[in-house]
Amino acid sequence: MNSTTDKKKHIVVTALGLFSTKGTAATSMQEIAETCGISKGSLYLHFKSKEELQQSVIHYCIQSIYDKVVLVESEQYLSPKEIFCRQIEILLENFLELKEFFLAQFQDAISQGNSGLTQKNCPEDMFKLVLKKFNQKMIDVYGPQIHPYTLDMALQVQSLMGSYIKIMFSKILPISIKRMAEYLVETLDDLAEAKLRHGGEPFIPHELLLPWIEEGIPQSPAKKHPLLLLKEMRQCIEKNVELSELVRSEALESILVLEHELTEMKPRRVILTGMLSNLSAVTGLEEQVIQLEHLLDTYLSWRK
Repeated sequence: MNSTTDKKKHIVVTALGLFSTKGTAATSMQEIAETCGISKGSLYLHFKSKEELQQSVIHYCIQSIYDKVVLVESEQYLSPKEIFCRQIEILLENFLELKEFFLAQFQDAISQGNSGLTQKNCPEDMFKLVLKKFNQKMIDVYGPQIHPYTLDMALQVQSLMGSYIKIMFSKILPISIKRMAEYLVETLDDLAEAKLRHGGEPFIPHELLLPWIEEGIPQSPAKKHPLLLLKEMRQCIEKNVELSELVRSEALESILVLEHELTEMKPRRVILTGMLSNLSAVTGLEEQVIQLEHLLDTYLSWRK
């Protein structure tokens, strides 16, 4: 590990394993330091408290899941409904993979007198971002006519997912994650059909909830995740027959470095800037590089 970022990621991943096994309350900073192979003093140089480290672990988990979900949107051979179904499947798969950690978090919260993960542990901006994402998904899948009911449906799908995740965690039944995702979308199909058929006023009007959702969420000029734009840029490079093999190879390597850096806990701006400089010299990528620069400014400000 040659950088502070690498060391912090190593600490976070180590803490994730310990928190998953023992719970946060039962895991000491001394134990985390020993498992990482560093002194307790060195650990406190990176994280001022166990609470700060816990927040970093939660953010690391949520961000890694969010990035995987966003990448599905670039799959051009899938319909909007198939994309949505696959995204739900990815969410369920990752929650199952991190099952022990989330269960330990719930158990710690309950032992402290809370009913589950607190708002402090689940950042409000993240909740808003997910709700906004689901809201747009309802329009993508069911068309603009569903607009009055999208926020209600977004809340309902999150509630449904939470209930099914509890069953999945409990291992009461042998459940297929793929089938669960399909069933959730089928349930939304029925709900959307009923709403459009019967009409009526939504329970939560957009003018009441949407301003709260929009507040505090940075707005991307192109409304696109940087990883999606990088995927498009890779495709452009691969298809551009006028590029020499050397230029193509270096450009693809720069894309790879950018993708790797963006999945780190704290992406390093100096690395991103350097790779963008490399790509700006590639013929045919000029506009995409400018767009990516704007996207990264927004993305990095949100991840601070």
